[in-house]
Amino acid sequence: MTKNNYLLGMLAGLMVLNLNACDKPTEKIQERTSDNKIVEEKVPFETTANEIAKAYADNVVTADNKFKDITFNVTGTVAEVSKNLIKEPYVRLKGGVNTDKEPQFVLQQSEKDKAAELKVGQNIKLECIGQGDLAEIPMAGECKFLD
Repeated sequence: MTKNNYLLGMLAGLMVLNLNACDKPTEKIQERTSDNKIVEEKVPFETTANEIAKAYADNVVTADNKFKDITFNVTGTVAEVSKNLIKEPYVRLKGGVNTDKEPQFVLQQSEKDKAAELKVGQNIKLECIGQGDLAEIPMAGECKFLD
């Protein structure tokens, strides 16, 4: 087994392990309905792919505290559209100084038709759940397009 195959196998294994359910709550807003019931709505915070890449390059622990298992909206420029080892569509968005470590965003299966229409260089906005970093690459999953 070559070094690259070994690394790909390790990456695939870690990716599967990293696809766990999120437990951390996002920021919530409480509102009252007309019959005085309290309604809580999760409000994702706004960020960019570049901010995510910089945060993970600076300090993984601090970045995980901000992004991992948290729902956020991210904007960025498409650098690549592909499928991971378990055939899920993902988007790599431009960010940081090292193109090999740009953030990757795994899309929900329901978004695969929209993913098929993406072009490199296109600006997009996604709602995602942070998954931390995998082999020094910031990862997010369960992403859906925001129009």
